[in-house]
Amino acid sequence: MSCDEELDVDRVARDSLHFRKRVLELGPDEELRIDAGAWADAIVFLETGEVELECVAGERRCFAAGAVLCFPPPVRSLRNSGGDTARLIAISRRTRKRPNLFG
Repeated sequence: MSCDEELDVDRVARDSLHFRKRVLELGPDEELRIDAGAWADAIVFLETGEVELECVAGERRCFAAGAVLCFPPPVRSLRNSGGDTARLIAISRRTRKRPNLFG
């Protein structure tokens, strides 16, 4: 893959022996509290929609479809800031014991 090629998220996101895929959809104004331990090694692709990430200190940043995110501490929450459903795909390593990413 060259720098000019588009990332094939479906190919990257396939469940495998070593990686796990999770899909999350947030409706407009829906918010998800982030458990930093559960998201420690996840890479998250924002496939559709817009989200706002809020840190513990209250700082906020908005992201649109195509963004690639991770949620290290001190992230507090993720909120759909757009009018359409936001679809996120999280890829993380498989482990024997893993907290549930989505509640």
